[in-house]
Amino acid sequence: MENLWLSRSWTTRARRDGELPDAYVFVDRPTFEAHAARRGFLEWNAHFENLYGTPVPEPPAGHDVLLEIDVYGAADVKRLDPGAVLVLVLPPTPAAQEQRLRGRGDRPETIAVRLARAAEEERVGRALADHVVVNDDLGRAIDEVVGIVESHRTTREA
Repeated sequence: MENLWLSRSWTTRARRDGELPDAYVFVDRPTFEAHAARRGFLEWNAHFENLYGTPVPEPPAGHDVLLEIDVYGAADVKRLDPGAVLVLVLPPTPAAQEQRLRGRGDRPETIAVRLARAAEEERVGRALADHVVVNDDLGRAIDEVVGIVESHRTTREA
């Protein structure tokens, strides 16, 4: 989708083995905190001793902004922009989520905490979301999200 601009989050965590260098803006804690102090983030939170934040979006004109954020960041965004469209993307099962976390190299203790939080985050996310997409097939999930964005663009332009 050519008019979609994906925001790239910042983080203070180290890059994982095999993770693309542009998956996040990887910075040290003082750099992150200085950016936060300048109000450079739309939202930010601490997770697992690291900081994650969404920079204030600056998309090209005529582009929709897609933020890849957790449910608590989504709640912050919705408070700032009640017209924001929230799409909750879920794994098909807790077992699939665990397998994906292991596959990307997360530590066992991090996986355990993430899985323990998953049910609460899903509950919060479902309460906030305008749409829910189950990511059981990546191509289909992407098509579904693109369709949601397009339907809301059409609604806004009408």
